[in-house]
Amino acid sequence: MAHELISSGYRYRDWTIIAAFYAALHYLEARLHDDPPFSIPQLGLPIFHTDDIVRQPNIPVRLSPHGWRNILLESNCDVNTGDAYRNLRQASEMARYHQRIEPRTTAHDFFGRQAVDYYIDCLESVKIGLEII
Repeated sequence: MAHELISSGYRYRDWTIIAAFYAALHYLEARLHDDPPFSIPQLGLPIFHTDDIVRQPNIPVRLSPHGWRNILLESNCDVNTGDAYRNLRQASEMARYHQRIEPRTTAHDFFGRQAVDYYIDCLESVKIGLEII
């Protein structure tokens, strides 16, 4: 979907970034079902969905699913994959909630074509790091 939005001539730059982040999130969740499964060494159990962690009653730390996804990436992928995912998440939140965007500037205007290209590259880095082909 992100690629379709780009092919529209960068008409919806903010939505392209949002779609790229959610694609990365779903790639991660899909990868959790693969063999071998991802794990968090401190927990000593395989993780097949981030809800598996959130629902564990004996986990000493309570994090959001986003927080656990970051830990899963740090524990199971190289640093580039985790960085690309976090960059996508941050840009998506900026686009959705106008965080750190100048007053009277739309998210569409804030993110130029180079930014969109960068975040699409981030999505590709996540796919590669998760071994999604």
